[in-house]
Amino acid sequence: MDPITGMIGIIIGGIIVGICVHFIPASAVGAMSASTGIATGPSMLSTGCGLAGLYAAGYMIGESLPIVVLSGAMGSALMIICTMLLANTICAFGTGVAPVAGSYDKDPITGWRQKPFMSPGTDGHSMPTTTALSGIIGALLGGAGGSLVFVSVYEMISPILEPTTAVTIAGMVGAGVFLINCVIPAYVLVGKSEGMTDKKMKLMHKTFASCLIVSVITAVFVYASVVVI
Repeated sequence: MDPITGMIGIIIGGIIVGICVHFIPASAVGAMSASTGIATGPSMLSTGCGLAGLYAAGYMIGESLPIVVLSGAMGSALMIICTMLLANTICAFGTGVAPVAGSYDKDPITGWRQKPFMSPGTDGHSMPTTTALSGIIGALLGGAGGSLVFVSVYEMISPILEPTTAVTIAGMVGAGVFLINCVIPAYVLVGKSEGMTDKKMKLMHKTFASCLIVSVITAVFVYASVVVI
């Protein structure tokens, strides 16, 4: 992979990482079963999913680009699926509340009514079907985007570094992109999101613009490190 192509990969991957946060159902209020989503902030949960994806992608480094990206996406999705399953189990059998989203009357996929099962004074609880599906989509996007950044950096620096060192540095850059680009959407989501049915999805263009700027800066820095220095 030539440096220019690598830069493009970093930029595209970084933008996808930021966008994925909008699909992740999470809320700090969810710890009290007072809001739909997993009991943590969307940015923190997205970062965790992304790092799981980077680990999965790391085991496939050296394979073709689609294989590495797909591996990262699946690793990230597996992490969020297990997390949502455990969260729903705790809410259902621990606190006795049903998976309910407060942003719609009926689940768009199953058609199940939501409002009658929503506890008074809350915005919902757990992850109903549509919200859970949104989380899986977000994790797939985040894992794929992070893996694209990871493999792009690796391909750029591998000709001048030993494989082990190249993988380590590429992983650090990939994790850094997650830590930065997953925090940026927090200023748009303001602490919680129900995923693809949330009204804040309309503000995704702000996340896109912000992550584009950050990703370009990251890509230029890596390019300068490889080509100029």
